[in-house]
Amino acid sequence: MTKNHMPSISVALVVIFFLFTPVRAENVNVPDGMEQAIDRLVKSFEIDPSEPGIAVLINKPGHLLFMKGYGLASLKLKSPITPKTVFELASVSKTMTATAVLKLHERGEWSIQDDIRKYIPELPAYAPAHPIRLKDMLNHISGLPSYFDLLENAPKPPVDYWSNESATAEFARQKKAFPLDFPTGAKYEYNNSNYMLMGTALSRKLKRPFAALMRDEIFAPCGMKHTYVYETPESVPALATGCNHAIGYEWDSKKESWKASWGCPPDRNEKDLEVGDGGIWTNLEDMLRWDTAIREHKLIKLATMKIALSPSKTGDGETNAYGLGWILYANDDGVNYGFGHDGYWGGFSTTYYNYLTQGHTVVLLSNRGRHIDLDKFWEKLDVIITKYSRK
Repeated sequence: MTKNHMPSISVALVVIFFLFTPVRAENVNVPDGMEQAIDRLVKSFEIDPSEPGIAVLINKPGHLLFMKGYGLASLKLKSPITPKTVFELASVSKTMTATAVLKLHERGEWSIQDDIRKYIPELPAYAPAHPIRLKDMLNHISGLPSYFDLLENAPKPPVDYWSNESATAEFARQKKAFPLDFPTGAKYEYNNSNYMLMGTALSRKLKRPFAALMRDEIFAPCGMKHTYVYETPESVPALATGCNHAIGYEWDSKKESWKASWGCPPDRNEKDLEVGDGGIWTNLEDMLRWDTAIREHKLIKLATMKIALSPSKTGDGETNAYGLGWILYANDDGVNYGFGHDGYWGGFSTTYYNYLTQGHTVVLLSNRGRHIDLDKFWEKLDVIITKYSRK
């Protein structure tokens, strides 16, 4: 059974599995033989201690099975990857953005049925009779054009980097050149515009920078002390003692060497600082706290989480395996066996996967770019988990 197999979804088992009463993971309790098996797995993927690597977390309700880093966070500094190494989460950030949206929905501060133009009025009224709702965007069924395409046709940003506000303005400026890709609700199509604009809407609604509202609404309640949003050069905090930043790398096959691709100050200053669809930086220790918060419903209620883990249905007759910020995984019979999200950006590859039927969570954070297939890594890791966690 593969993690990325996503046919139609049955919500029933998701609901059942979320009715357990979880216990907070306090101590690492690695089963005999598991660490050695994972060490061999890492070596089989040709992850050398002198190269960019991977951080691996395996958590079960009640105890932490495994948490370890392999390889280097920075080739220049020769700093190792540890459970405290901070990575760019890439699109796994969408799970946290969606949770913030649902918190406001739960508190009655807005509704996921609201027209997005209520919060971003300059967004074109693409089809006035069929407004784009927050829920349509969370489900990736909005039909909005890609903001990356808009920025390719835009002049230089008003400051040294693209922000949410400057990227959002391009939708209004280029509305004739970039209409909807398809009628809202007609089909599912994954699109970063949905979550970047959701970041803009959240910031305007709460009248705070996205970095500040995510700290207050998500990171602080979870106890995520090392997590932040890189939305301006000034938003990157000094890391706590023992923590270090990873640099994202790509393998240059022509030069047969690693090339730095993405990072944050003081190592690098990037030009694309749009957030909501990405931009969150964190480490394994905080991802363990995130997993605990999800399992214990610390941020949103069980009833709201059920909504988040419900698939979208579109005009093409499809039931699509994407909820509100979560990819939903099911077998050929349409029975859920997990939920999570993957991400890729600038040399960072990431995975959060909550395996419902096996009762554990896997988090993978890598700075090896496309030089590692995290799905294949997860499949082999899952065999190890199954073998050693039952001993």
